[in-house]
Amino acid sequence: MEHTTVLLTGALDQLMRHQLTGCRQAAHQAVRLLDALAERADVDAETRGLCGRMCDYLQECTYA
Repeated sequence: MEHTTVLLTGALDQLMRHQLTGCRQAAHQAVRLLDALAERADVDAETRGLCGRMCDYLQECTYA
């Protein structure tokens, strides 16, 4: 499996875990994975923007 796909799959898994359980650790892991995904050269600008918006949302949720 391509590294970008692995990062995306991992991020979605952690997002789902956070949404279903409220686990803050899952939110932190999702942010870490989304940041790594956004830094990849093979990711387009739209996906990079979506990753950034989701990171901002998760950080607001976990620190509110």
